[in-house]
Amino acid sequence: MYMDKFTHWNFELVDFMEDLVRVFDKTGLIVYTNSSMKKFLENEEGKFCVFSDDDIHRNDQIFSSLKCVAPIGHKEDVKTELLSVGERDFFVKSSPIFDDKNEYWGSIEVFRDITEENKIQKDLVKYQEMVKNDMITASDIQKSLLSKLSHTDGLNLEYKYISSAQLSGDFFDVIELPNNKTCVYIADVMGHGISASMITMFIKFSVRMLVHGRKIGHPREILRALSKEFSKLNLEMYFTIFLGIYNRETCEFEYSNAGHNSIPILFNKNKNVRLELSGLPISWLFQDSRYSVGKAKLCHGDCVLFYTDGLTETKNKNREEYGEERFFNVVDKYKNSLSDKELLDKLVEDVSEFRYGIQEDDIALLSMRIL
Repeated sequence: MYMDKFTHWNFELVDFMEDLVRVFDKTGLIVYTNSSMKKFLENEEGKFCVFSDDDIHRNDQIFSSLKCVAPIGHKEDVKTELLSVGERDFFVKSSPIFDDKNEYWGSIEVFRDITEENKIQKDLVKYQEMVKNDMITASDIQKSLLSKLSHTDGLNLEYKYISSAQLSGDFFDVIELPNNKTCVYIADVMGHGISASMITMFIKFSVRMLVHGRKIGHPREILRALSKEFSKLNLEMYFTIFLGIYNRETCEFEYSNAGHNSIPILFNKNKNVRLELSGLPISWLFQDSRYSVGKAKLCHGDCVLFYTDGLTETKNKNREEYGEERFFNVVDKYKNSLSDKELLDKLVEDVSEFRYGIQEDDIALLSMRIL
């Protein structure tokens, strides 16, 4: 800033600013404060700025209670600093003032009150930390429910579960039923995060309620009842689910599909078969859906491999998808030389090598081997 004499300067606009403004000359003497500054600190004019801790011990001058941001004679255009005064926080800008000979005259300091902004920011950080802790807890609960998967009589069960976020929208479950039957399903909820994970819990407890409480023992009827229960939530979300029931006495596996496009494969040493079956996802849009039923006769050594599209839709650097063909090729290549657990590990390893960048979707794999 340039000026002939300080007394020629016009402070009318500055006086009406909400920000606190003060001006000190080259000796550090405060020669002007605006109305806002006068309301915050009275009688500052005529005092000297505090530039160091040693200043306040001098008895020949009366010092301001507000520290000065820039030292006397600083030539930078603007110097900034954050200051706390009592319970208030300020963002301070200090600009040098030069006279008409371009010689340092003094400085003008503007104090902007950011107390509320800081409080909001601190509250936001605190809230984010709380949400993060809640999500970690929810994720631990979700994973613990999967880890309780047991090796049912007559079946060997293995799984891999990798979420793209802390909480996943993929889920599977194995439920023991009366009369030597086992219900097994895999589901994929639209989206990720808290809302998707809540739906996975809804699926888990609803299916168990339907098969144990209502004694519904047919895949098609389970999906129809599940669809009706979900429609009561009035959520604009949807999920896909492939659900089957294995009868250990007859060795029959009956299944229905509600929009799950990752078709499970049935394989043994000599064959690979897709358990192809169509159906609409479970959504408030499709409340009266009818589901088809498929049947497969399973034998000792047969394995049914369930998965979600997070695996097959993984993309490489050219945005090409991993795809079902690569998936089936890995299964076919290693199914006779690796255990079920090792095969799932190999699939995850192969898709991880194929992936470029971060994992964009959840991945779930579940194998059910007939012993």
